[in-house]
Amino acid sequence: MEFCQKLRGQLSEFFFMNYPYIAFYSGMGMAVTAYLHYQWKMHHYDLMYWKHLAEALSQDFDYFQLAMLLVIFAINAIFVSIILSVYLRPALDNNGEMSLLEIKDRYARFILLRLIARLDRIQSKISAKRKVLTFSHYARAHTNMVKAVAMFRKDARKLILPNESEILMPIEDIYGVAEDEERLLRRSGYYKLIIDTTDETVKALFNAK
Repeated sequence: MEFCQKLRGQLSEFFFMNYPYIAFYSGMGMAVTAYLHYQWKMHHYDLMYWKHLAEALSQDFDYFQLAMLLVIFAINAIFVSIILSVYLRPALDNNGEMSLLEIKDRYARFILLRLIARLDRIQSKISAKRKVLTFSHYARAHTNMVKAVAMFRKDARKLILPNESEILMPIEDIYGVAEDEERLLRRSGYYKLIIDTTDETVKALFNAK
């Protein structure tokens, strides 16, 4: 069971980090498949036809031209890979390492959006049961809200008042983000919200009465 969970986590991480490349090459594969299917439907060109065509062309084919075509194709593939890596992946500085400001901003955004998502879910459950609400429903919702706020305050404290042991830790360990929860928040659309992640905002919410 542990192996299956680890494998699933690795696959999920692989697809999350490489989805632009997977989407591009999957699209290319679908385009080629669609073309072959069209030729078979319209002209009855099956795979044997393409095999015989390739054999006929190979007899009189100029291998120098083939080599040039392969070189051009390789250059185009590299060019497309560079475009995808630059424009479809998050920009990272310092050889792939995020700056202190970026790490703290990501952490602040995560804990704020996680709080919003949890409060939103609690409110949605209350709204769904509005016709049969009882005191126990309100009490449970209040308890869950208190837990969500307490978790936010616990995490926000590290941004506002880090203790001595935390200051000596690597910055990635202090402000680490649960990537599975972050992906879930992205899929749920919460990362589309425009929020203020400055220290003043976090401090105001941390000290809210």
